[in-house]
Amino acid sequence: SKHFDARIHMQHVSSTYGVDIIRRAKKRGIRVTGEATPHHLFFTDEACREYNTLFKMNPPLRTEEDREAIIEGLLDGSLDIIATDHAPHTADEKDCEFDLAPFGIIGMETALAASLEVLVHSGRCDLSFLVSRLTSKPAKILDLAAGTLSLGAAADITLFDPDKPVTVDPGRFVGKSTNCPWNGMRLRGRILRTIVNGRTVWDGEQILNP
Repeated sequence: SKHFDARIHMQHVSSTYGVDIIRRAKKRGIRVTGEATPHHLFFTDEACREYNTLFKMNPPLRTEEDREAIIEGLLDGSLDIIATDHAPHTADEKDCEFDLAPFGIIGMETALAASLEVLVHSGRCDLSFLVSRLTSKPAKILDLAAGTLSLGAAADITLFDPDKPVTVDPGRFVGKSTNCPWNGMRLRGRILRTIVNGRTVWDGEQILNP
C-alpha cells in the first residue's frame, strides 16, 4: 500500500495486535482503514466456554483485553467504522459439535442495539459518533453518495429510539436465519421505521409491500 499509494481496508479487526498495526500504519501515512464488528465489541472468548456454536465465528472471539483494544481503536480513529460481518446459516448447520460447525453469525438486525449498549449506553461515546461509524463513514470509504441527510441525497433513513428496550427474538427477524449470538438478550435500541429512497419499507413491525 505504501509503495503503490493504494488504499487498503482491513475487515473484522479483532485483536490488540491488529488494532496496533493499523494505528502505526496510519501514523506513517499509509492509506489504510479498518473496521470493528458488533460481536467483537460485545463478546469475549468466555462466551465459547460451553461450546455454543452461535459464538463460533472467524476471526474468533478473543480476550477482554482485545475487546477493550477494539473499542479504544474505534474511539481514537484507528478503526474507522462498524460492519456486521453478517453470515447467515441454517439452524441445522449450526446444530452440531463446535469443531464441525461452520463459522459465522448474523448481526445485521442487532448491529445498532448491540453497538448502542457497548458504546453509547456505557458512556464511551455519544450517539452522533456511533451513527457516523455506521452510516456516513462507511459510505465515504466506499465513495458512495449515501449515509447522509444532506440536500439532494437519497432518502434512505432509519428512525429508532435508542433507549427503548428490545428482547432479541430470531422469530421476529426479517431474515430467515437465526444464528445470532444475542438471542434472548435484552438490549436497548428499537428500530421504529426504515425508509428507502423516500418510501417506508418497514413500519416497526413488518415489511411493507411495494
